[in-house]
Amino acid sequence: MSKESIRASIASKRTQIARIRTEIAAIRSRKKEAAERYAAYIKNASSASSKAGYRSQKATSAANYEAQIRSKMSSIASIQSSIASLQAQLKNAK
Repeated sequence: MSKESIRASIASKRTQIARIRTEIAAIRSRKKEAAERYAAYIKNASSASSKAGYRSQKATSAANYEAQIRSKMSSIASIQSSIASLQAQLKNAK
């Protein structure tokens, strides 16, 4: 690969990372909104069983959002490692 194509690949991978980070911020925002919504449901629930149900739904929802965030973070890590290998190629390219 030429130096210019390697540089272009690195630039595109950096834009991928930026896009994924904005996706992570959106997921965190949705997680916070869901937590607030479930907190309101729990507060306004009339019976103990419905409160328990909302609590379990809140925990499940939070776990799902955390799994999504972990998935995005692992994809960022893999992109960063590919950037490192591309930078090594760039260093050795003529």
